[in-house]
Amino acid sequence: MNVLMVSAEMAPFAKVGGLADVVAALSAAMAARKHDVRVVLPLYGHLDREREKIRPLAKLPPLSVRVGQEVHDIRFHMRGSPRSAVKVYLVECPSLFDREGVYAGKDGATFTDGLARASLHGQAALLLARLLEWPVDVIHAHDAEAAPAIVYRQKWYAGRGLPGPAGTLLTIHNLAHQEIHPAAGADTLGLPRSMASYPGLLEFNGNVNLLKAGILAADRVNTVSPTYAVETITDPDFGCGLEGILSGREKSYSGILNGADYTTWDPRKDKALPEDFGPADLSGKETCRRELLKELGLKSVADKPLCGFVGRLVHQKGLDLLLPLLNRLAEDGFTFALLGTGDKALEDETRKAAARHPDRVAFVGAFDESLAHRIYAGSDLFLMPSVFEPCGLSQMYSLRYGTLPVVRRTGGLADTIVDASKKNGTGFVFDDPTPEDLLAALRTAEGWWESPQKWRKLQERGMKCDFSWSQSAARYEKLYRAVGRTRGR
Repeated sequence: MNVLMVSAEMAPFAKVGGLADVVAALSAAMAARKHDVRVVLPLYGHLDREREKIRPLAKLPPLSVRVGQEVHDIRFHMRGSPRSAVKVYLVECPSLFDREGVYAGKDGATFTDGLARASLHGQAALLLARLLEWPVDVIHAHDAEAAPAIVYRQKWYAGRGLPGPAGTLLTIHNLAHQEIHPAAGADTLGLPRSMASYPGLLEFNGNVNLLKAGILAADRVNTVSPTYAVETITDPDFGCGLEGILSGREKSYSGILNGADYTTWDPRKDKALPEDFGPADLSGKETCRRELLKELGLKSVADKPLCGFVGRLVHQKGLDLLLPLLNRLAEDGFTFALLGTGDKALEDETRKAAARHPDRVAFVGAFDESLAHRIYAGSDLFLMPSVFEPCGLSQMYSLRYGTLPVVRRTGGLADTIVDASKKNGTGFVFDDPTPEDLLAALRTAEGWWESPQKWRKLQERGMKCDFSWSQSAARYEKLYRAVGRTRGR
């Protein structure tokens, strides 16, 4: 099949979070299954064109695209070789994309013209298919920023203009990110104002909601784990106001667990580590632990575990469940290696905790991919006390690195981690999003840590878990074919 992916992110060159990793790995997995996969992204101003081998597509001329009342000049570029298994196209638009950042600037402020950027991105993706005369089977849009491509497919290209059936699939990576804008945003999108009034496609509590529009316009909708799919329909806390919309699409809404990219995340061949290791020989993990403590200036107590955290410092990730416990646990001898950026208040509180216990708590408030690998490898426990988690990849990575995850039973965490109390246990699971429940899970883990043989069995079991993309790609292939049948293929 010919698959056109539309996304704001793709690892490694345009990355904010897990979406980038998923788009890169899924597109590669589908190409390995002999599908023709092409990804369209904005050409962001911070990208190094020479280093990333980004060059203009000489055979396609510059164009002008209308967004609301403004006309923008665009040009298509390609990254890498046209013989690449996955072809990556980038849309150059100096007036909208020639700046640093994907969704926000260096100061953390979200771009005020995000709706215009999403509109142009969606229009350009569909124009590209026409210009290349490439018969698209499936338009696969990722998250709210890419939803305009699906809306335009339905409203502008319903009976004309696109080669191929061009069925549509929307994947929701996080329902909390919806791209909500004032009702006047319909003008920016080039769509009738009536669509921003009830019961219009765009309308949401008097505003324009791109994700809601994409959910209603897509032939099929999926999210990134089976449990999260159920949660978003049955629980308003997870549905974020769209549970009724999703419930109405229940027959064409499903959950497919993301896969882990073991070509990048494998301790047996990870160049970021001081020493490799695998399930048959964990001596290298001891070296990684020792070197991580030295790198971060920590002093570990022999009978207490080293706990790692890598992620965004936001309420979703549950760091505010951990912060009230840090003083007590640090005084008890637990050690913490924390890496991430996010909410300023959470960053400040984490930094204060590290200052109070410099030998026990290290905090690096930055995005450092290499250090992230070393934290996965050198830690004993990996903390993911998420309030909600659509899928999560970190728990899969930590298992492969022999670092036992401590997770809340929600979303993809519930689908991937089995509590140590079970025969096939791989980590430590708690239920309520409270510091007390997290503390209980850490105390349970502490008890297992005191029994090296039991701990080693959990490690070995976790390291043998296979969450590679092969199974997930097969499920996406099946979903693509269902989308094709919807369009009468």
